[in-house]
Amino acid sequence: MTDQRPLIEKVLDLVVYAPAGMVAQARHDLPKLVADGRARLENRVRVARWIGEMAVTTGRREIEKRLAPQQPANEQSPVAASRPGSSRPPFDGYDDLAAAQIVQLLLRLPHADLHLIRAYEADGRGRRTILHRIDQLLGT
Repeated sequence: MTDQRPLIEKVLDLVVYAPAGMVAQARHDLPKLVADGRARLENRVRVARWIGEMAVTTGRREIEKRLAPQQPANEQSPVAASRPGSSRPPFDGYDDLAAAQIVQLLLRLPHADLHLIRAYEADGRGRRTILHRIDQLLGT
């Protein structure tokens, strides 16, 4: 099927009506696109900040452990002494993340942090996806 309209109408479609329609559509869709983009970016920044905080915390613990004198065997380890049953989340923004996002990050964390997250999650929301994945990673 070929378009039998005059050339001037085709040119008007391309030069006038198509851009006008795109502007009208963009004006309608722009607020939603902005909100979606902002939410995605804020989420990625939150996750990146969390990974950074966990890396610094883990590094600090490791340095302190290596620099500190040896503890007697009867003292608790930092993991065992860390906030069991604490109502504070493991890091800022933890409660805002979906279980799938947390599960993706668990592979990058040391076992000590996995224990902290497991304790917090078990005492709080109890999301089975997170608890199950931590158990897999810890081999329990």
